[in-house]
This record gives sequence, structure tokens and C-alpha cells, in this order.
Amino acid sequence: MSERIYPPRLAVRLLERRLPAEITDAICGDLEEEYKERRALGVSRLRADVWYWSQALTVRVGALRRAAKSLQARRPALGSVGRSGRKARWGRSGISWLDVKLGLRMLVKYPGMTAVSIFALAIAIPAGLGPMHVVNAVLAPLPEDESGRIRALRNFNVATRRGEASSLRTFAQWREELTAFDALGAVTMRASYNVISEDGRAAPVQSAEVTASTFDILQVPPLLGRTLIAADEVIGAPAVALIGYDLWQSRLNGDPDIVGRTIRIGRVPHTVVGVMPEGFLFPFRDQLWLPLRVDVLAEEPGMERATLVFGRLSEGTSPEEAQAELSAIGRRMAIEFPDTHARLRPEVVPFAIGFFGLPKGGMSAIPELYLVQVLALLVLVVACANVGMLIFTRTATRAQELAVRTALGASRARVVSQLFTEALVFAVLAAGVGLLLADRVASGFDWLLPQMPYWTDLGVTRRSVFRAFSLAVLSAAIVGVIPALKVTGKAVQQNIQRAGAGRSGIRFGGMSSVLIIADVALAVATVGLAVGIWDGLPRPSDGMGSLSEQFLSAELTIPAVAPAVEVPFVDPLDFEAQVAATQQELVRRLEAEPGVRGVAVASHLPRMSHPLRDVELEGENQSNGAARSRVSIAYVDPGFFNALEQPILNGRGFDLSDLGEGGRAVIVNTTFVDQVLGGRNPIGKRVRYATPADQEPNPWYEIVGVVGDLGMDDISSTREGLYHPLVPGEAHPVYLAIHVGTDPESFTPRLRELASEVDPAAIISNPLPLDEVRSGDANLMPWIIRGAVALIGILLALSISGIYALMSFTVAERTREIGIRTALGAQRNSVVFTVAKRSLAQLGIGILVGIPVAAWLLSEFESVGRIPTDSPFVTAFILGACVMVLIGMLACTAPALRALRIMPTEALRDGG
Repeated sequence: MSERIYPPRLAVRLLERRLPAEITDAICGDLEEEYKERRALGVSRLRADVWYWSQALTVRVGALRRAAKSLQARRPALGSVGRSGRKARWGRSGISWLDVKLGLRMLVKYPGMTAVSIFALAIAIPAGLGPMHVVNAVLAPLPEDESGRIRALRNFNVATRRGEASSLRTFAQWREELTAFDALGAVTMRASYNVISEDGRAAPVQSAEVTASTFDILQVPPLLGRTLIAADEVIGAPAVALIGYDLWQSRLNGDPDIVGRTIRIGRVPHTVVGVMPEGFLFPFRDQLWLPLRVDVLAEEPGMERATLVFGRLSEGTSPEEAQAELSAIGRRMAIEFPDTHARLRPEVVPFAIGFFGLPKGGMSAIPELYLVQVLALLVLVVACANVGMLIFTRTATRAQELAVRTALGASRARVVSQLFTEALVFAVLAAGVGLLLADRVASGFDWLLPQMPYWTDLGVTRRSVFRAFSLAVLSAAIVGVIPALKVTGKAVQQNIQRAGAGRSGIRFGGMSSVLIIADVALAVATVGLAVGIWDGLPRPSDGMGSLSEQFLSAELTIPAVAPAVEVPFVDPLDFEAQVAATQQELVRRLEAEPGVRGVAVASHLPRMSHPLRDVELEGENQSNGAARSRVSIAYVDPGFFNALEQPILNGRGFDLSDLGEGGRAVIVNTTFVDQVLGGRNPIGKRVRYATPADQEPNPWYEIVGVVGDLGMDDISSTREGLYHPLVPGEAHPVYLAIHVGTDPESFTPRLRELASEVDPAAIISNPLPLDEVRSGDANLMPWIIRGAVALIGILLALSISGIYALMSFTVAERTREIGIRTALGAQRNSVVFTVAKRSLAQLGIGILVGIPVAAWLLSEFESVGRIPTDSPFVTAFILGACVMVLIGMLACTAPALRALRIMPTEALRDGG
């Protein structure tokens, strides 16, 4: 049986009965640690037990003044460890289970402070982690690149300071001359083609045209069949396709005999040569791979196909060596072809940097990213500083515990270690809560995943967990160690003596006042900003009301050529005629469908983000920039408004005569009439698009009609709008809004069937009920609102806690003074003013600072026009200030009532 290394149980129980409850755990923990250290130094169990019994019998826990007076007398009783032993203990003091247990008890003992601290750090830690997490997710290496040898190659234009996609001609030259790579490949990205099943169902599939060498570079074998080979790249070779696992399972029923079968891709039958394994989605989120026909002679000047070139470095070759070889080729090309290559510098960069076209240094070379990261870390530092102030306040209220423990010989390292552990406990809890919140937020961005490459994982990863808890340790060091070092510094002896006189001896410095003022100012500014922009936020309905629930919206795209068969260059006029014929025939067939009440065709539909342009009114002073107005633009077919059942409120709608070359008719919405024309009759007035003074003016357009506001902006249902008539074939892609009545999504299969009958290559994508159409900004808006609410919550919580902590500390510090003043007949309001005057001063200064900050933020938002500020500035300021006054009064109430309840006799007895 192992020897006992714990103090005598009877002595421990005796000591626990004699000590005040609030310091029992701490004192017993210190003595237990000292007991174990004595045993570790070779002291016998008998001598160690005698020492512990002497502590249990001789400890005095009366007034702190007597504890301070007997400080020197008590120190010899600690035995012969002496000063050297204490120094040794500094180095060996660490986090123990007892410290963790005490930290957990402190969480329960101070629930208000615990809730505020965890709430603040749970938001601040993910905020500080967020920018770098996104960078790492975006720039992560390919999952197929375990050795880190896959690199992208590109030309960097020193004039534009941007990377450029490579042409097939450049790829062919690099592939022939470079020796630093085992293989080079090329890929064209972000293409979609219709895959038409045997039953005639057509659906777009994310596809890529790749060279056969791609699969040698990635070294991923197929699940079935083979990958593409060099013979597939030859012009005139049979049309073949390599399919992904998901496409195989969902559209082809997981047919085990799929290899060798023929599937229709657009207008052309293709033979399936293989199936890639589950999870292979290179380079984007692709499920279909077609051979890239590298025919450099077919590339006409100015019409080169943009490709991403990449390769696998040869074994033992470094990226620097590959860069040196590529640079030599680039210098020779600059001499041979100065007109096209003098400004180009070929680069070898990580694959993700080439994929996104980022600077060679990655996102670290983007100054804006540094600003975002600094701001995120600033949020964390401010939150830590405020939480540290709360910890400092709580530490001040534990002066009795610290005094007795110091009098009994607890080392500075022991006290600092415990306070750090207490801070670490709730910092770790906050990090856990923050990770759950971050994961929840990341799941809300699922709509963004189709627009991100397949290797991007925005969710919580092992690396993000490690970094979050690393920030938790850093936060604990800020909020725990710094206050602990302050209260256990060189003046600890004086602090103990002052505590014996009824005061903690600990003081709030000027930094605490700055923090409280900053919290109040930011809270006023944030509340004022929220009030100012509230009326401008998007609402669930737009000008169409519930009618939009009866429309199916979809994007119609027609590829210029059939995949992997034809040379990808066609006459633009021929293609425009093809698009026009397809659009018109599809609309004709849709209108003939039972239950379809109308079909609208437009460059942009209601609720989408529309392009913005500056316009000028005829007769206005054109030299005055203020005469220009920024409006949203859309091109719509003549039957657009009738199909949407939106009446022309004034004037007329478009007709076929407006589609001719001389047609200059436009229709405006009611917001245009109100904001641009000041409510004047618009019919017959002329507008044109503004141009710089040194350019030829644009033609004038005549306003022929007025319609209601249909929602021409992604985050505001009211925006000045101007509509042009759409000539069939001129806009590509176009959007359809089909009035089908209830349950519009059920019409999607029929829409795709009709489109494939008109043109098998016609792609119908993004089918949604019209009332669910959103742009990226509109999808982000709910999260922006939630983030603003969280920020307001943090600032209000920190403001409340800071004011409350300061007033509570003041009441505890001045208990004796308040009691004496009460005994001498001081009025209640005088007592309250004594306690609250500093907090009220900080509250007032914070409000005065916050008002101009709110004014500046509101003016900035209004100037850029992204979020309309419909509420008057003064109203926003007053409401923001009123909210903070109310918050300050609530924070002051409890400490003020506590001060009024102090009885003179109790105050004098406690003090002496």
C-alpha cells in the first residue's frame, strides 16, 4: 500500500470548522500544497503532521487588522522552508485540480459576473479567430496534395498588379519546356452542361474541361473504368466523359455497368469511360469531366481560352527551383514578344492562390485583411480588458481571503496561479460556447458553399478548436494574471494593513474609467446606428406583395458550343440569333402550358441586386454633379409588367415599336418619380446616362410610363429604378418569372423538360419561388443584423457590469464612511450621490462621446447608400442616449440600495 501523502483528516476538519466559509477552500488548499511539498522535500510524515496540526490549532481568523499585526509572528510557524523554499515554490506552482475546483465554485458564487464574462468572451474569441479561420479555409491545400507538391503557374502583370489566367498557347509552351514538374495540367472552370437522362429529364451539372494529365498530377485512381487519356484530347476524337460519384448515384442509379454506356450532354452523346470515387470534386465542386482539346492553332488573337495551369513538382525539386526555371522562360519570352510579354512575370504559386487569382503573398498581401484581423483582435482585447476589470473588482472584494492567505504564507505564485486558473475556467467555457456559436453561424452560410471550392470547410475544425482554446489561454492570462499581479505586487503588505482597517487597499486606475467610457460610447453609437437604419432594412414583402409566391423564377443559359467537340469560337451574331430563337420558342411553349398565366423575361428580376448607374435629367445643370442621381437598371421584355400583373400607373408600357434601333423609351418606378423628379409628372421627360466631361455624351431616353416599386435592390425594396425594353438575344443569361399559381417549385421538372425540347443545351438553373430570390448581400443581411445584436448585447452587458462593478466596489470600500455619515444625519440623496458620482460622470462622458460617433456612422452609411437611414438623426441619438441612461440607472440601483441599507453600528463594528 502506498504511503499517505495527504494531511490528517481530523486536522483538516478542525481547520474547516474554524475558518470563514468564503476562504475555507483557499486556505485549506494552500496548507495542503505546503504539506505535500514538505513531504516531497523529505520531511517525515510525523513531522509534517505535527506542522499541519500546529497550523490548524494556531490559526486566527478574527479581524483582518489583528491578522496583519500578527503577520510576522505567524511566518515562523511555517517551519524551515524559508525564503529559498518560497522561491522554489514559484517555479513549481502550477494548475492543480484544487484550483480548477475553486474556479468552478467561483463561477457559481458570482453568477452575474460569470454570465457577462462568458457572454463577452464567447463572442470575442470567435471574432478574433474568424478572419484567420476564413483565410486558412480558403487557402488550404488540396486534399489530394498530401506531399505539398502541387503548384499553380500563372503570369503576373506588373502593370495591373494582378495575376492573369493562362492561354492554351502559354500552357502548351510551359508543358514542352519546363523540367521542374513531373506533369503539367490545365483546366477551365465554372462550366455547367445539361446531362439528359434516358427518360428525357435534363438538369445542369457542374463540369470542367481538363487535360488528361490532371489525373496523373492528382494521383486519384477511378472507382470504375479509367480516367481521361491523351488520345481523348485530340480534335475529332470520340466524345467521352468521366463522371463523379454523386452524379452516378443520383442520375444514373449507380449502374455498375455504366462504363461504356452513352449519355447525352447537351446536344452531344458521350461515352462514359469511368467513375471517380466519392468526394473527388476537383477543381470546384464538379461532377463531370470532359477532355480539354488543346489546339493552340485554333486560338485567335484576343479570344484565347482562359485556363488554370498547375503541375506536380518533380521529386526533390523545390518551388524556388521551379520558379527560377519558369522565370528564365519568361525573360526569353519578354525579349521575343515585347508587345505581349514585356509586362508579364511568370510565377509558381500555391494552388489556391492561383485558383482565386490572389497576390503571390496570398491574403496576407491584402492590406484590408490586416485591418479586419486587427479589428477582430481589438474586439478580443477590449472584451478581455473589460472582463479583466470585473475580475479585478471581484479580487478586490476578496481582500480578506487574500490577506489571511498571505499572512499564512501563501506565495505570490500560488495566489497568481489560482486566480489565473479561475479565469482560465470561464475562458475555456467561453471558448466552448463560442465554438458552438461559430459552428452555428457557419451552418447559416450553407448557401455560400456552392460558390466556394470543394476543399473549403468553414465549419469548426481541429485547428480552429486548438486556436480557440489558445486564445482562451491568452484571454485568461490577460483577465487573470494581470489583475493578480497587481493585487499581489510589492504593496501587498500595505494592502493587507488597509484591508484590516476596513478597506481593500486596491484601487481602480484611470484605465478602468477609459474602458467604461468607451463601452458606453460604443453602446450609444451602436444603438443609435441600429435605430437609424432600422426603417431601411428589407421587409418580407415588396411591391408585388403575396403575388410573388405564385411565380417560379429561374436562370436560362445557353452554352456557346457543345462540350468537348467544337472549337469554342463562334460568330457573336450567330450566337445572339440562336439565343433569341431559343428564348422566344421557350416563352411560346410556356405560355401554351395549362395553368401558366404569364411569362416575364428580364435581365434582373425583382428582389435581385440590379446594376447601378448615374443619370442626368434634361434641362438640369449638367455641370453640377449634384444634378446626377444613381438609379437601378433592368432590361425587360415588352410583356414583363403584364406577366407580373403590375399595372402601368401613368403613361404606357413597352410595345414592339420600342425594340427597334431607334427605340429610346424607358419606364421608371414611383421612387424615381419621388426622389429624382420631386413628384413632378415624368411622362415626356428625358434622361441619359452620365459620362465624364471628356467623353461623347450618351443618347437621351424618353420616359413613357411609371410602375410601382417592385424591389430593384438586394437589401431595400424601394430604390430609384429605370427599365429598358429587352431585345431578344441581347441579354445572356436571362431570368424567367413564370406565373404558375400555387406551389411554383412543382413546375421545375416541366420547365426543364420544355427547355431541353427547345434546345438540349439550354440550362435552367437556380429555380426558386420569386419571393425566395435573394442576392448575396440579402443573404448576408440577417447575419449582419444578428452580429449587430450580439455587438449591442456585449456593449450593454459590459457597460452594465463596469458601472455595477465600480459602484459595488465603492460601496464596499466606503462602508465605514457611509455608516458614519448616516449616523451624523446625512440625507439619502447625499449618500447615493457619494456612491454614484464617479459612475454617473463616466456614463455622461460616454454618452457625449458616443453621439458624434453615431452621427459619423449614420452619415457614412447614408453617403454610400447601401443601408438607407430613414430615421432622423436626432431621434436615433436621443433613443441611443436614453437607452444608456436607463442601463446606467439599472446598474446603479442595486449598489445604491445596498449603500442605503448600511447601518452605522454594523459599519463601525466591521471597521474596528
